[in-house]
Amino acid sequence: MTGSTTRRGAAATAVLALLLTTSACGGDDGGGSTEVKVIEVTLEAGAVTPDGDRIDVDVNQPIDLVVTADEPGELHLHSSPEQTFEFEAGENAPIELQFDRPGLVELELHEPASLPVLELQIS
Repeated sequence: MTGSTTRRGAAATAVLALLLTTSACGGDDGGGSTEVKVIEVTLEAGAVTPDGDRIDVDVNQPIDLVVTADEPGELHLHSSPEQTFEFEAGENAPIELQFDRPGLVELELHEPASLPVLELQIS
């Protein structure tokens, strides 16, 4: 009976050690890059840059969207919840964004014209 109890105790210790090791090393903490990703958006003579480009960002990565335009307008972010950002002519203060889950988010110009701006691939 003593040998059986010892084997069970050793097995339980081994399982506990394995669980602690895998939980310490595994899993995703949702981190990603903490470096601010600066994305410049330019509206000039009715054309927008970037023009529908896909840009990769990490989950929880800070994003500064800097809009420079020759006339005022409005950007629409297809996220959850959806967001709208108005901007003035000239260089505007950065629009600060951050996404806490992976996915694809589209940014469109709604005013003065309806144009795709970019897609954010969040992973």
